[in-house]
Amino acid sequence: MPAKDAIRQDYLSQPDRRTFLRTLGAGALGLAAGLPASRAQAAPLDAVLDPGAPVRIGMIGTAGHTDTVLGSLDRVPGAVISAYAFEDGDWEYNEDGTRRGGSYPLDQKRKWAEKQRWFGPKTRLYETYQEMLDKEKLDLAAVCLPYSRIPFAGAAAARAGVHVISEKPVATTFADLDMLQSAVKKSGVRLTALFTIRYSPAFYTIRQAVAAGKIGRPVLGRGQKSYKWGEERPWFYKQREIYGGSILWVGIHAIDYIYWTMGLDVKKVSAFHGNLAHPDYPGCQDHGVVCMEMEGGATASVTLDYLRPETAPTHGDDRLRVIGSAGVVETRELGESVEIITRDAGPVELTLERPRSLLEDFCGWLRGRNEPLVAPEDPFRVTRICLAATQAADEGRVVEV
Repeated sequence: MPAKDAIRQDYLSQPDRRTFLRTLGAGALGLAAGLPASRAQAAPLDAVLDPGAPVRIGMIGTAGHTDTVLGSLDRVPGAVISAYAFEDGDWEYNEDGTRRGGSYPLDQKRKWAEKQRWFGPKTRLYETYQEMLDKEKLDLAAVCLPYSRIPFAGAAAARAGVHVISEKPVATTFADLDMLQSAVKKSGVRLTALFTIRYSPAFYTIRQAVAAGKIGRPVLGRGQKSYKWGEERPWFYKQREIYGGSILWVGIHAIDYIYWTMGLDVKKVSAFHGNLAHPDYPGCQDHGVVCMEMEGGATASVTLDYLRPETAPTHGDDRLRVIGSAGVVETRELGESVEIITRDAGPVELTLERPRSLLEDFCGWLRGRNEPLVAPEDPFRVTRICLAATQAADEGRVVEV
């Protein structure tokens, strides 16, 4: 197989369907079987967990998309929540914003846990993840802490030899991202991020269509990520150093699915963001836009906001449009359908393809059964792009990634 640089140069110099498919190489063939392509070498398929043994999962924190793990246990044979830890013992705050110190209401947490479907007679609860990692024999840790604390828990799990499902962003500073990436590399564990929209049938279908060359060479991408604000947001949205920024928390989804569906890396970013409607939360931006220069001269843009009206039929409104040299493919009907228009045919609605759940996908990779939709380098690369975009917005300049 040609070296990565040779493959990429071949793609950039010959913008036709044959070249695009050759660029994806074996990964494109894998897509036909429900497997992802990767910008680098394919993810290893060797089993690092016994396919016949249980998957012992330790949850860390309650912030973010915990249900992506907790709600998918029945799709992974042998997956159990062995332990749940609620706090970060090295941090000055508890998750609810109270200062750490004194007694901790673990009995109250237990009453909550016992009502959950995932709770079992052998599930153990801990105040801090440090204690849990020290005492438990785990296969997998799922990290869902306030965002600035995510990389520290992920790195601690990695150093303990535990594979990681991390809320995104996996870090809120370049230094913390480098620290986490180093810990994962040195330990040899595997890490994925909660890039949940990759597992949406509409966005997965667009990825398949682009990878199959149905719109020719990808030229332009446009993404939208819009949320309702709700009655309130978590306390740490008021503190930028903990929240990290809305490009990292909201925009990252759209930046990720553009990066993933177009199959191109990002070279430069510019961005703007601000807060005009929620002044009580100065650490959070309620709107923003990110522009990206991608490989080979392709471009893309993302808008993000917390301004979706409460009367809207859904909490979120996620959109994606990929324009190629030979056609256009995009989400329609609030992401419930996908339409494609090519040189040879007018608007056609594509049959949606349904991938595995994120937890099923990651555990299948650990068990050597499938390649993952989130390639090993993707959580770090996409977070780095979002950190660069946040820097660009803060400093009012174009930033190389």
